[in-house]
Amino acid sequence: MQIENWQDIAGKLIHDDYAAIIVDDDQDLSNQKALQVQLKQLGQPVDQVRKVLIKNNVKRQLKTDPLKLSSWFNRHQDGTNAKKTEKLIGDQATHQYQQIKNELAFFGESFLEGFLGFYSLEINQALSRYESRLHVLETQELGHAEKEYYLANSQNGHLKLATEQLPSRQLAEEQLNKFYARKPEQEYPRSREIVLLDEDHQDPRKEN
Repeated sequence: MQIENWQDIAGKLIHDDYAAIIVDDDQDLSNQKALQVQLKQLGQPVDQVRKVLIKNNVKRQLKTDPLKLSSWFNRHQDGTNAKKTEKLIGDQATHQYQQIKNELAFFGESFLEGFLGFYSLEINQALSRYESRLHVLETQELGHAEKEYYLANSQNGHLKLATEQLPSRQLAEEQLNKFYARKPEQEYPRSREIVLLDEDHQDPRKEN
């Protein structure tokens, strides 16, 4: 079984190349037999679970500016609900949703529907931004101390490695920073430090 740990993502993906589960508590990683049972009983396709892991994190981290929501209502010619956004507290979408549910007599069903439509678009946009960028990916065989590092992204849950294995997290982070520090018109250089994988390049983790 392998552990995937994505940059800026809470929780880890445990998989055997066919099925996967999400583990939120690192202490659970010490019980391999229990994880094997969970994987067998609860495991779902790896790409599907990876997408859920990332999307759930995006949801938790998402902030919705009441002014942006107000503009969204105004664009839909709904000035009454646009005015009500002034009563929202904070910018945490999950807290705002709970506030609307608790004060539904004030906000109304149409406001809730509008908020959920806006919230759905914000989630999709935030998820698209995360998936379009490279991130440091740490992988580890369960029960082994050695860790491997790559730059990678996840497109609709499908893992796409952008580099060969890198020797340390520090170097992976340095290469990631260099990658996004380049000018937009520059093509990312192929060098001995970091080699971008071609579409048909074999995943180095599956060579054995």
